[in-house]
Amino acid sequence: MDKMVFFNIAWMKYYRGVTSDDTPKCGGEYVEEKGFGSEVYNFQPYNSKMYGFVEAGWNDGELLCNININKLGAHRGDDRVSGILVVWVARHGDHPGTVVVGWYENAIIHRERQNAPLGANRKLPDGEDAIYFAEADQQNCRLIPSNARNFNIQRARKGGIGQKNIWYANSQFGKKVKTEILEYIKSWENRVVSNE
Repeated sequence: MDKMVFFNIAWMKYYRGVTSDDTPKCGGEYVEEKGFGSEVYNFQPYNSKMYGFVEAGWNDGELLCNININKLGAHRGDDRVSGILVVWVARHGDHPGTVVVGWYENAIIHRERQNAPLGANRKLPDGEDAIYFAEADQQNCRLIPSNARNFNIQRARKGGIGQKNIWYANSQFGKKVKTEILEYIKSWENRVVSNE
């Protein structure tokens, strides 16, 4: 599958909002300063859909509001691209690199960040609504229980995940990881694992 992208986000157990026992960690400067980011709702369903956020990056101190979906097959004027496998990855102190925390299959990726759907109850601790870039049917999404997240992607690798939160994995190393990810996802088809 060529239409695959890796989104690096903060580490959480459930991604269903900030709670006393589930706060985002290792999410970069913004999350460390504020204590949250819009990814805190990445696995909270609404109307049988998931809505996921990744920080697109910074340019001269300004937060970027768009993703280069042309790298995923979109045309210049397209505002979205569909049929994408989004692999959510995060760092955690217990793991030496970056691990897969879940995925959205057959997702839509929007070029511009989107406001939360009306009624979705995605309020952040500062009172603002969470935003998103990716959406998918709930049945096509999987969150790996935090105690079973063991698919590690090495960072200090030529052509691997760098400092940016979005990795298109188009290098030789990236293509190898894509193949391994597809096998890993297939291995989860009938698995049931309790979370902690």
